[in-house]
Amino acid sequence: MPRPSSVSARNGLPTSRRCDLAAQLPALYEALVHQRDFRREQLAQLDPHRPGTTTSTHTKGVAPHTAPAVRQVQALVEAGARQALHDIELALARIRTGIYGGCRRCGATISLAVLEAIPQTTLCQRCHRRDNGTEDRKSAAAHFVLAEAAATLGDEELGGSEASR
Repeated sequence: MPRPSSVSARNGLPTSRRCDLAAQLPALYEALVHQRDFRREQLAQLDPHRPGTTTSTHTKGVAPHTAPAVRQVQALVEAGARQALHDIELALARIRTGIYGGCRRCGATISLAVLEAIPQTTLCQRCHRRDNGTEDRKSAAAHFVLAEAAATLGDEELGGSEASR
């Protein structure tokens, strides 16, 4: 891992902000590495082509009429895990290059509180809100697929109930 002081000194953040980020950088780096390892393992478990795993293993114990819905949900989970891994790798690269903590779109400083809560973020709050329309459409599509799965499977098979929604 690069030295925190050299990383923060190159990213153009105000001096006090560089010091705060430099102090937290090792913990943020470790959190990102932990998240990366988790996502890699998650994706390895979801891979139906992994040695010793077959597609039927992922739907074992599931009624045949529900298998397509289960596969749809698994595909959404896998896509989400791949996107999360991409975001984590991008944040780690930004640490290595010394630009972590700055918005990749406008260059503004990302607050330390946001970085501590979501260390893989690369957008400031303003740019994230600006992009939120895109995220809302993605979220709506995911909710639509999950609603279809719930209709096909029934709430009990998805592990939820109407009362919990």
